[in-house]
Amino acid sequence: MDTPSAAPARREGMRLRLPPAVRNRQILDAALAVFAEHGYAAARMDDIALRSGLSKGGLYAHFASKDQVFEALLSRLLAPPSLARPAGPLSLEQWVDWLLDEIYARFSEPGLRAGLRLLVAEGERVPTLVTQWHRQVVQPYEEAVAAQLAVQQPADGGAEPPLLAREPWLALSPAVHGLIMQTVLPPALAPGRERLRRGHRELLLRLLQPRPPASAA
Repeated sequence: MDTPSAAPARREGMRLRLPPAVRNRQILDAALAVFAEHGYAAARMDDIALRSGLSKGGLYAHFASKDQVFEALLSRLLAPPSLARPAGPLSLEQWVDWLLDEIYARFSEPGLRAGLRLLVAEGERVPTLVTQWHRQVVQPYEEAVAAQLAVQQPADGGAEPPLLAREPWLALSPAVHGLIMQTVLPPALAPGRERLRRGHRELLLRLLQPRPPASAA
């Protein structure tokens, strides 16, 4: 039978069993720190396992390779938010404010900037993963934005869709510019969030305002 001190000692030697989603989050947190410290090429699965408090075998039970860890990290850090439109009718101003809320809430997360740094530093080493991220994350998000813009500003009389619906990346560009500047510049030089959002809002409202029909010649 265990003595009073033996049972706690044995429990301390056992790893706490966590739900897979929680454990995966811990592993990816550890991986981001390891990649940032060593770079992708020099980082080892042993380093990630040690930082996450797992044995190497325990880590491989969740991820089969370093590439798989990196891919999951990109998906977590850089996956865009959902663009499910709020229920009920919205004015143009309300719709623009909703869209900007969605964009800036995500772009302001520190983890996103860390992921962007990782992409810039390591993208050439793992081009397949970066291409996959672009195909599975960036393109679907731009398509979702384009679909929202097409509803907000439908084509007139069978003409081609408006510019923003055709080129949805233009609707995201001010926020992307701000994210890049905040990633590479010192805080004192990077544009502030409120200034970015104010200019972004004015730009979208100007581009999305209905235009009067052209007068007949």
